[in-house]
Amino acid sequence: MKFNDLITKIAINLPITKASCENQAEIIDIALIDGRQNSFQGNILYFGYSSQLAKSENLPCHCVLVKDDKARTDEIKNLALVESSELFSVVNLARTLMKNSGGGLIYEELVKRANETRDLQAVVNTASIMLGNSLIFSDVNFKILAHSTSIPVTDDLWKDNIRRGYCSYDFIKAVQQLKPIQQAAHTTDVVEVSCTESPHRKLSSKVFHNGIQVGFILMIEGETPVTPEHMEILEIVSHVISYTITHYFAYLFQTGTLYQQLLYELLIGAPPENIPICFPGLEFASKLIALSVFPIRYLGERHLKDHIVPALKGVLTGSHVTYHEGKVAVLVPLLKDDCIEGEQLKALQNLVDNEHLRIGVSNAFDHVESFAKYYHQAVSALNLGKRLQPENLICDYIDYQFYDLLDHVDAPSRLGLFCHPALSILRQYDRKNEASLYSTLKVYLNCGCSIKRASEKLFVHRNSLAYRLERIVEISHIDLDDAYIRFLLRMSYLIDCYKGQDA
Repeated sequence: MKFNDLITKIAINLPITKASCENQAEIIDIALIDGRQNSFQGNILYFGYSSQLAKSENLPCHCVLVKDDKARTDEIKNLALVESSELFSVVNLARTLMKNSGGGLIYEELVKRANETRDLQAVVNTASIMLGNSLIFSDVNFKILAHSTSIPVTDDLWKDNIRRGYCSYDFIKAVQQLKPIQQAAHTTDVVEVSCTESPHRKLSSKVFHNGIQVGFILMIEGETPVTPEHMEILEIVSHVISYTITHYFAYLFQTGTLYQQLLYELLIGAPPENIPICFPGLEFASKLIALSVFPIRYLGERHLKDHIVPALKGVLTGSHVTYHEGKVAVLVPLLKDDCIEGEQLKALQNLVDNEHLRIGVSNAFDHVESFAKYYHQAVSALNLGKRLQPENLICDYIDYQFYDLLDHVDAPSRLGLFCHPALSILRQYDRKNEASLYSTLKVYLNCGCSIKRASEKLFVHRNSLAYRLERIVEISHIDLDDAYIRFLLRMSYLIDCYKGQDA
């Protein structure tokens, strides 16, 4: 309910004087001034004595006061005055009117839901049912933080965004060009943001935390046509989301750096050539690598942001981070070589062991504009390492590069056709004779065809290994002195490993 409407209704039954009315923001609750508040919420109507505001640094936007001193009441945008004897009667009537209007009841029900569940998704689902349409809550970077499943999103554009978990750079730029977005006030006022690319009407309200916009709540029209009541309720939903963030999710909205914003925009598809223009003055090392960090034992995003990320930055001096698709994306400057080495690598391994992390590490690159491409290498290394060598917690892309190539084959079921027939022959021989020629040849090739190194790794005498190799050549009819044959055999073992057939 608006301030002017509420005061007008109170004045019908009780003596109250409107002193000022400059702001028509929605009021969603009422509260008494107790003299101890450090701040006041912009969507709450406060009742009390003007003397209680004498020491306040900030003043409420909406007040009903008994004027008992010369406090700065002329600075209050929405102000009504009452006599002391009428104050509590006015409070009770205001509370009744708020509940009867429906807005107060909706706010109370959603806040109750937030306190019971401490879950943004639950609040959005409940609000979606009230509105009869689907809802999406996104942060200012267009990361999808919650969306209704009680009434699923049917808009194709937003379904794609939800599937990814974020909006692409091109999508964001297109939205920012919409006139209603450009002209929207820095308030929770609801605006219509429909576009020609979608048949669905959409309403949007900004969401604030500590006076700073942190996101927006979007309603997409479905089977329930948009009405003025939707606009009133969506603004209330925005305030409830703010309440939920303040009480339970403030850590999600820590202020990011320009470095973090740059990395995130690169990951969502920002053109690399735009970076020097949009982020001037940022400096980077001449050699860089990208890391993708994923907790094996997930203790929540608060633990990730407040504990693990500072620890990573402590080990990887000068690094910058952002968050993408449930992982920590890290840009690391290299001081000397093309990889992390020495004490720094040892410290990183200790962190990985202690915090139960898995890390993918890209190849080195020279320019920050290449971050997205090399970060995808790190993600590939992380995923392939988890699948092929789960005991390995720091996975270098160079060790999985060939497997990444296999991941991009259109018909992986046909990969076996590219294996040298010697491997199949040796597997069959081993099964019939309880031998180990298949693994012997694999170790020999992995050791660079060194008899000395391979025998040490296999714990056999060099003469025994030489005999096994003779049998391998005899059975499979291969020439181990031919470099091309060795290449084909090595490739075949890698394909077997990829397919899980190298045991």
